Amino acid sequence: MDAALSTTDMLTIEALAAASGVTVRNIRAYTTAGLLPPPRLRGRLGLYGEEHAQRLELIRALREQGFGIEAIRRVFEQAPASSWRSLAAVAQSISDNLFAAEAPLVVPAEQLKAKWQGRMTPALLDRALRAGLARRLPDGSVQHLSPALARIAEQLAALGLAPEQAIDMQEALVRTLRSMARRWLRTLVDAVLAQPERAAALLQQAGPLATGAVQAAFPLILQQELDALLARQK
Repeated sequence: MDAALSTTDMLTIEALAAASGVTVRNIRAYTTAGLLPPPRLRGRLGLYGEEHAQRLELIRALREQGFGIEAIRRVFEQAPASSWRSLAAVAQSISDNLFAAEAPLVVPAEQLKAKWQGRMTPALLDRALRAGLARRLPDGSVQHLSPALARIAEQLAALGLAPEQAIDMQEALVRTLRSMARRWLRTLVDAVLAQPERAAALLQQAGPLATGAVQAAFPLILQQELDALLARQK
């Protein structure tokens, strides 16, 4: 937090905005939304204090991580004020430390035509992009957010699967994993709010545990489904 906000001095909205890095417009919007308490009035002048500064620090950190207004309101409702500063620090480090991601791979537009043994049509590419694991860049190239998954798709094509089939598999995978990720993260957030003093330890272990759970469960479930499929063929 900025040193200017560490005192108990009351600040005007302009001073609070300058010290916190949050615009005057957003401070007013957060107040209207109930995320900030109204300022203390001195005559017609609204003055802000330490609680406003601490709330703004957490709001900014959570907004930078993509949290919506309702989710932030839930944090304020459930987490004690004594934990706000630590929660802000945790939020600021989530993207770098929670889950390890691959370095994206950019495939030039001219190379895309040769992918999938020349069977990747613009319509199929659009379907693949809508899954959210790749995105088209302004120059027409495609950035694969998971190069390993892209290589798996190409290997499936080399084994004889049609692009439509491989994309069907990718879409099913993404739907299932997104649903699981949302439930996992909701549970994680609830645990962090309930035990803010353990937030750092929880988040440090969350990534390996989540990916480990998928790696452990998927082969077992795949075998069970294969057994069930074969049983139905008898």
